Amino acid sequence: MIEVSNLRKYDTGEVTRLEADIAFHDMASPYPERTIYFEVADENGHMLADDSYDAFVLVPLWLAMLHKQTLHIRGKISKRLYQNIKWYIQKIWCDFYDKLSPAKVIVDGFTKPPEKRGDIIATGMSCGVDSLSTVYDHFVREDDPDYRINALFYFECGVLGQYGVDAQKMHELNMTRYAQAKTIADELGLPCHYLKSNVDTFRKLEDLTKANYLLVYSCVLSLSGAVSRYYLSNAVEYEQSKIFREHFHNNDMSEFCESYLVPLIGNERTDLIIDGCQYRRVDKVANIADWDVARKHLNVCWRYTPDGSNCGRCPKCFRTMLALEIMGKLDNFAAVFNIDDYKRNSLGYKINCLKNYGEDPFDTENVDFAKEHNFPMPERREVYLLDGQAVLV
Repeated sequence: MIEVSNLRKYDTGEVTRLEADIAFHDMASPYPERTIYFEVADENGHMLADDSYDAFVLVPLWLAMLHKQTLHIRGKISKRLYQNIKWYIQKIWCDFYDKLSPAKVIVDGFTKPPEKRGDIIATGMSCGVDSLSTVYDHFVREDDPDYRINALFYFECGVLGQYGVDAQKMHELNMTRYAQAKTIADELGLPCHYLKSNVDTFRKLEDLTKANYLLVYSCVLSLSGAVSRYYLSNAVEYEQSKIFREHFHNNDMSEFCESYLVPLIGNERTDLIIDGCQYRRVDKVANIADWDVARKHLNVCWRYTPDGSNCGRCPKCFRTMLALEIMGKLDNFAAVFNIDDYKRNSLGYKINCLKNYGEDPFDTENVDFAKEHNFPMPERREVYLLDGQAVLV
C-alpha cells in the first residue's frame, strides 16, 4: 500500500510550505523522499490549500498503478477529482502506458465546495512558444475579465529535465529562467509567482518521466486556495493527437491524451483549461512572430546552457527557427537565436524533416508549413549525406 498522510502548512520564516508524508508499505521503496511538498513566498502562503490532499494525489496514484498497490489518502480530497480518478483518469493512463494497472483508491472523505472561488486566472511562463502563445491569446487579445490572465507562475518542479547536471546547477538554471519569466511579466504589468516542489523526486525512474506534466498539474492543484482558472499550454493540436497516437503511446502522456485528460483533473475550486490544441506548433510561432515580447524573450531550448539561453542546435531550437525562416521572419529573432549558425547548419535538420514526414508530428508540420508558404525544402528523391550516412528523401 502507498499511504499519504499528515497534511500540514507551515511558515519556515522565508517560505510557506504545504507538505504531506508518503509511505510505502509491503514494498521496497525505490524513492528516497518520505514527504511531498509545495512552497511559495510567505506573502503567497494563502494560495496553498491546506484543507485538501488534491495536490498529493496524482503522483502517488501513478506510483500505485505502476507498482500494483492500493493508494490510501488519509484525508479529504475533491469529490469531483475522486470521481474522475475512479471512472476516467486511470483508464486514460492505462491506455497510454502499458506498465500501468488500475489501482484501488481509498480516501477518508471529501472537501466541501467553496463558498467563493479564488480570483486568480493564471498560466505558466516558460518563455517558450506554447506559453507565449497562451499569454498572447488570453492576456493581450482577451478582454473578458472572467477569462483574462491576471497572473503568471513559474514552477520549479523538474519539468526542465535533469540535463546530466547536479541539483544545484539545475536550481540555478531555474532561477535564471524564473528571472526571464519575471522580466516578461514586468513588461506586461503582471505579477509572476514562483513555486518550488520536490514532486520530481519520484520521477527519477524512467516511467514517471513519460508523464512529466503530472508534476505541473500537482503544482496547480496546490494553489487551489487562490487560483480559479489555470491555462495549461499544450504542444500538439487535436488532430495530431489522433494521427500520431501510436507515436506518443508509451512515450509522452501530454501529447498522447492531454487534450481530454486535463479537464478531468480540476476540482470544485480550480478549473484546469488546456490551451494550444487549436493550433499546430508552427501556427503558434506565427501567432507570436510579430509580438515584440516574443522577439526579445522567446526561449524554446531544452538543453542545459549556464545562462539559460537557446543553444540553437537542439530539435526545439531548429524547428522553431525553421518555422520563422519559412515565414521570412527569422532575422527578427536575432536577439534570441544565432541566425548565422542556424543558416550554416539547418540543411541537416530540413533533410530530417523530410525523412521523418508522417512519423514525427513536428517534422511533418514544418514540411507542410513550407508547402503552404512555397518555401523551398531539399529536393525529394535525392540522396544526402547526413551524419556520415547516405539518406534518401
